[in-house]
Formats: sequence, C-alpha cells, structure tokens
Amino acid sequence: MGSIMRIRIFIIIILFSICRFTYADFEAGGEAYKRGDYETAAREFLPLAENGDHRAMYALGSMYSVGRGVPQDLDKAFKWFKEAAKYGRPDAEYKLGLMYFEGLGVPQDFKKAIRWFGQSAKKGYGDAQYRVGQMYIEGHGVKQNYIKAYAWSYVALAQGITDAKTNIDLAKQNLTPEQLTEAEKLADSYQSTFTRH
Repeated sequence: MGSIMRIRIFIIIILFSICRFTYADFEAGGEAYKRGDYETAAREFLPLAENGDHRAMYALGSMYSVGRGVPQDLDKAFKWFKEAAKYGRPDAEYKLGLMYFEGLGVPQDFKKAIRWFGQSAKKGYGDAQYRVGQMYIEGHGVKQNYIKAYAWSYVALAQGITDAKTNIDLAKQNLTPEQLTEAEKLADSYQSTFTRH
C-alpha cells in the first residue's frame, strides 16, 4: 500500500473517531441532563457549543435562560440561542423571538420578536406560528390583521397548539363573512406550506 493511501486511511480513521467522540460527548451531556446532573451536562455541552455544535448551543441557551446547571444569565442565553439560530434551528429562532417579546435580557422589541417568530413559523414551528397569530391579533410589531391572525393560528392549532383556538375565535369575531373566507383560504395555503411533515 502506498504512503498516500495510508495517509488517506489514517485521516478517515481520525475523522471517524472525532465524529464519534463529539456524538458521545453530546450523548453524555444529554444523559447527565436527563438524570438532573445539570452541571455535568453544561460541562459536556460547552466545548461542543464552542466548536459549532448547534444542539449544544441550544441546550446551553436553554440552561442559561433558567439557571439550570449554570448561573442564570440572559445575555449568555441570548448569545447561545443566536448562535444556534445561525444553523436555522426554528426552536432557537422562537426563543430569540420570545426574549424580544418579553424583554428578557434584551430591550422589549416587538418588531424583532415578530421577525424571529416569523422565521421560525415559516419552518413549521407551531409555538412560533401561535405567537405570530397572537401578534397579528394584538397589533404588536405588525399592523393588526385578523385575516393573518386567523391563518397563522389555524396552522398552529393544526399542529397541536391548543391555545391558538382563542386567537381563532377572536379573529372570527372581527371578520366579515367575506374576510373569513379569505382567512380560511390563506390558512389552507399556510398549512400546505408551513406545516412540519
């Protein structure tokens, strides 16, 4: 076997070992978390997050947001959620929207909240779809729009977010029969486009 072939095999073995080690560390962190050993979970997740593991980034964001295994630190929670969102994670985008909506660790900003919720909602994340519907009901960060509120809430309800029923009922009370027909058509369109399959 030539030296180039041996080098290639060696590199493949090293890469395979690194991938298995990273997976094992995340698994170890997950197992520690499940058994309530949050400090160990955080120790396992931190180096993974620092090396680009979006699962660990999201886990750390969640842990920092409530002080589980680490001191509560909303700045660090925001940082890790934002890093995870760069990988297109709808759950991280939702958490960023929630932080802006509630003013948790960042100034309350409904326009930024709707932007993050909207990104997440378009990826089929039911909780974000509910929040988008709610924001259209209330006119927070967007112009009040009962047709869009109905459509987003309908999609969220179809995905099991039962609180969305309240938004649907409120939207219906504020829609003419023609507008309701338009809202139902939009809901069907959203459902076929923005529902997780």
